[in-house]
Amino acid sequence: MRPLFLLSLLICACGAQAQRTFDVTIADSTYHMKQYWFVLYTSGDAPPLDSATSAITLKQHLEYQEEQAKRGLLQMAGPFGDDGAWRGLLLYDCDSREEVEGYLRTDPFVKAGQLNYEIHPWYGAIGTTLK
Repeated sequence: MRPLFLLSLLICACGAQAQRTFDVTIADSTYHMKQYWFVLYTSGDAPPLDSATSAITLKQHLEYQEEQAKRGLLQMAGPFGDDGAWRGLLLYDCDSREEVEGYLRTDPFVKAGQLNYEIHPWYGAIGTTLK
């Protein structure tokens, strides 16, 4: 826990928000960091879609995200496994919040009012992978 706290302090102290990549050294380890955009999908405000429309919209939503992943914009995406208000998460590799918001506004589920979203800057070590 202490290295993460130190990393947070170093990010704030060095003004890392102004650049997308930077190095942080903690003890004898150097981390090559990069800013990404964490998106939290939440339940939308529109009434639920009928089953046929929902199936079509889901197909379009998944195709849209697959295209973004192929272009290198979307680094990670997936739904939550419960029925809470949090519906899914995305991790974008884009230059600005506005760019991410542009992609989100054209997501078929967002356009249909089935999903809302929050966007937050997130910093991760370059090359980190899930296993």
